[in-house]
Amino acid sequence: MGDRNLFCTPLFLRLFIPFGLGYFLSVLLGSANATMASALISEFSLSPGDLGFMSSIYLIAFGAAQFPLGVFLDSRGARATLAPLLFFAVAGALVFSQAHGLGALVISRALIGIGLSGSLMAAFKGYADRLPTATLPMVYSLQCFMGGLGGMCATRPMAVAFGFFGWRPVFVALAFFCLAISALIWFSVPKYAAQAKTRHVGFMKLLLQMFSYFKDRRFWDAAAISTCAQAVMFSFLYLWIAPWMHDVAGMESREAEFYMMLAFFGTALGYLLNGILADFLKRRAGLSWERLYLLSGLLLTILLGVICAVNGRAAAPLWGVVMFLCNMTMISFPIMRTLYAENEVGRVLSLLNFTIFLCSFLAQWFIGAVLECYPVTRAGFSPAGYQAAIAVIVALNAAGVLWYAYSMKRTKTA
Repeated sequence: MGDRNLFCTPLFLRLFIPFGLGYFLSVLLGSANATMASALISEFSLSPGDLGFMSSIYLIAFGAAQFPLGVFLDSRGARATLAPLLFFAVAGALVFSQAHGLGALVISRALIGIGLSGSLMAAFKGYADRLPTATLPMVYSLQCFMGGLGGMCATRPMAVAFGFFGWRPVFVALAFFCLAISALIWFSVPKYAAQAKTRHVGFMKLLLQMFSYFKDRRFWDAAAISTCAQAVMFSFLYLWIAPWMHDVAGMESREAEFYMMLAFFGTALGYLLNGILADFLKRRAGLSWERLYLLSGLLLTILLGVICAVNGRAAAPLWGVVMFLCNMTMISFPIMRTLYAENEVGRVLSLLNFTIFLCSFLAQWFIGAVLECYPVTRAGFSPAGYQAAIAVIVALNAAGVLWYAYSMKRTKTA
């Protein structure tokens, strides 16, 4: 199969259409809280800590589900794993639509997180099983781009839908959309033939092997930058970007939604171009995936430092560039794929995803906890609180960059 003809083949379309729609929905539902943060605060009388905890439950449930997910992906394949898993998201969206208190919101977010936990990793595994390795960075980019589109739809389009129909009916509609995607995956994606190395191995043994990757230095070398960068993306795009626009930049809803749209556009562009640029720069400029990964992390850290220092309206346009750079670090997934055997791919990529979402949960919760330490006024949360939280995040990203630079020097991968 020639690389140029890949995207026109029936096999690619059978994989990309259902997996792409699944990830589109995953980011759409995950990001919806940022758009409706003000409405949730008003209707449910949520504190900054309540809001941060409720929203971040999605991330921790999503992350925790990566352990059984990785095992099932390696033993049963993407189709048989993701299609039934999406039923949790259907239930979560319906519970959210009927919520009347913080408890129901938390339960619904947990169910949605579990249900959508396989949307990206199942796609990565499905592509890795069926498509040539050399094409994976490009294919992974296209898959992630669908998530970027979902994030863009979670801004102004979602706000318009909430205003026209109300947020509760919109979540009922999203539940049925999720159910339709589950059916599409089941009937479209080819069945998986498990490899001999995993076909007759028990669940617990595969899970213990997955845990053992935590002790593997190769894993932590490849995970260093993307873990910190993706924590920035998920903690802000899934919650804190809208409050930041209001509280720090002093924007009204419509203007804030415009800049959020720019941030999500940067996200989508980073998703789309990380594989394209990785392939182009490697062929034309001799820039390895590893050097591009390091450069993306370094530039991201610098821009976050600028946002922290400015801490005002002038920094708002930089969020789009920050989100672009966050997703340029997604090249870590193809890098990780080259480090492990085919029968380990589902587990190691899911473990990387778990690490990302655990750190994203901690970052999202941490920002809310820091804001709790500062006075809350009628105008909103304290700009100084955001600045303090972002300063810590900048330091963590700098540490990730330094760790990976050291690992490159040690292993001479550059």
